[in-house]
Amino acid sequence: MPHLPRDRRERRGELVQIDGSYHAWLEERGPKACLLLFVDDATSAVLAAKFVDHESFYAYGELCMSYFRSVGLPVAFYSDKFSVFRVNSHASTHKEAVTQFTRALTSLGIDLICANSPQAKGRVERANQTFQDRLVKELRLQRINNYQDANLYLPAFLNFYNLKFAVLPRSTTDVHVPLDPNLDLGFLFAIHDTRTITKDLQIHFNSVTYQIVTIRPPQHLIAREVLIIQDRSGAVSAYLNHQLLTLSMTHKQPKLARIVSSKSSQPYSYTPPVDHPWRSYGKKLNGKPVLISDF
Repeated sequence: MPHLPRDRRERRGELVQIDGSYHAWLEERGPKACLLLFVDDATSAVLAAKFVDHESFYAYGELCMSYFRSVGLPVAFYSDKFSVFRVNSHASTHKEAVTQFTRALTSLGIDLICANSPQAKGRVERANQTFQDRLVKELRLQRINNYQDANLYLPAFLNFYNLKFAVLPRSTTDVHVPLDPNLDLGFLFAIHDTRTITKDLQIHFNSVTYQIVTIRPPQHLIAREVLIIQDRSGAVSAYLNHQLLTLSMTHKQPKLARIVSSKSSQPYSYTPPVDHPWRSYGKKLNGKPVLISDF
């Protein structure tokens, strides 16, 4: 059965299609990379773009932060069902489990809609095809041989692309919401998780043990749940009731290889424990966007 085209949304910023396209953008001059594109559904204008090594929460988060600061917050994103956008693990039994990306968007009041097929997000798919033709040629003509320079060239190419291919929306209203300057986007687009303080005033996270340094009586901290934040650099911080705790790293557990018989034909199945990060996705501070002034 043929896929019927979906009508465009009426207003700019009402729905933004997002996707990553892996391609040899530099041809033989460099490795393949992924181009992230944010395409407005109402106009087909490309609102943001960036070359990255691969699709990831941090990669999409950095492009979101740039887009939100320059354009504003859209009403909704429209994506595929890649694991950045939706929990696809059969091991997760939590009906309301969400990804880190969804958690960050929800905190900002942005909806995330996952398409059921590539055809459903046809505007960003067509933009991918056009970029794989025209952008590749332009990068060759500009003698660009690395993705750092390619990212610097992207704004000029987006201006050309949007002038040629973008259309006028049915409504002149732009529904992007201006970004609150007090919002700490770096905080929102970091990994959020929770851990429980042990009787030794320690926190275990990603095979590392952190000691809480405090002058407070220990009984006020033992068994308390803390919010763990890990940014793209790998730096870890912990908050208790919006208060930043002082941590010192005391131990890093080495990872041991699992010994498997070469004759074994059964695949290894792993069921994460109840405090595994995938079971804690979607945690927010009091259900509200996190402001710098909150800390």
